[in-house]
Amino acid sequence: MKKVAFFFSGFIPIIAAIFVQFLATFFMIGIGGLFLFPASPSMRNSGSNLSTLMDLLSNSDFNACIMIIYSITCIVIFGLYYYRYLGGIYLPKASLTFHPMQFVGIVVLVPGTQFFCSYLIAFVSALFPDWLRRYEELIEQAGLTSDISALMLCYSVILAPICEELIFRGVTLRLFRQALPFWLANLFQALLFGLFHMNWIQGIYAFAFGLLLGFVCEKGGSIYYSLLFHVLFNLWGTVISQLFESTEDTILSAVLMLLTTVASLAVGTLLFVLGMKRKEKKRNGI
Repeated sequence: MKKVAFFFSGFIPIIAAIFVQFLATFFMIGIGGLFLFPASPSMRNSGSNLSTLMDLLSNSDFNACIMIIYSITCIVIFGLYYYRYLGGIYLPKASLTFHPMQFVGIVVLVPGTQFFCSYLIAFVSALFPDWLRRYEELIEQAGLTSDISALMLCYSVILAPICEELIFRGVTLRLFRQALPFWLANLFQALLFGLFHMNWIQGIYAFAFGLLLGFVCEKGGSIYYSLLFHVLFNLWGTVISQLFESTEDTILSAVLMLLTTVASLAVGTLLFVLGMKRKEKKRNGI
C-alpha cells in the first residue's frame, strides 16, 4: 500500500510545477495590466485590450520574466522538499561523492547528446513536419534564437536546469524509487519530463535526455552530476550551437558529426562508469 502511495505521489511534482507556471503567468499578466490598462472608462475597450494582451504574451522578455519567476519559485519549493524530506544532501562530502573522471565523462557526453538529439529531431520532423513547424514557432516566441536576450539566457542555462533537476531527478525520481526498481522509475520520470515540455518534438528528445540524466544522477550518487550535465547541455544548445550554423552541410561534415556523436557517447559513458567504479573502491577502502 505504501508503494502504491509513493508511485502516485510521483505524479504530483509535475502537476505542482504546471500550477506554479500558471500562477507566474497570471501574476505577470496582472503586473502588465496595471501599466497597460488604465482604470478609466475610455480605456475599457475589450478588443484593444485583448490585442495588447496577445502582443504582451508573444513578447520574449515578458515570457522570460514569467519563466524566471516560475523557476525561482520551484527551486525554493522543490529544493526544500528534496533536501528536507527525501534525503537530498545539500553539501555532500566531495571525496566520497565526486570523482574527476565522472565530471570529465559528463563534459565529453555533451556534444554527443546534443547531436543525438538533433538526429532524433530530424527523424521525427521528417515523419511529422507540422510538429517541427510548431516547435520552431515556440522557440521563436520564447526568444531562444541567435539573438537571445540576457534574461532568457539566464533562465535557459542556469535557472531551468536547476529547477527541472530538482523537480524530476530530485523529487519525482526519488518518489518513484520508493515504489519501483530504478530502470522503471527512471522511465517514468523521463516520460513526465518529456510531457512537461508540452510539444512533441521537444518532448521526444527531452524524454531521451531525461533517461540519461536519471542514469547520471542515480549512478553518480548526487543530483549535482545531472545538474552539471543539464547546464552544459543547455549551454551548448543556446550558445555553442550557434557557432556551427555557418558550417557547410557537406557529406564530410555529416560523417564527422556522426563519428563525433558515437565517440562522445561511448567515451563519455565509459569515463563516467570508470569514475564511478574508482569512487566505489576508494569509498570501500580498496
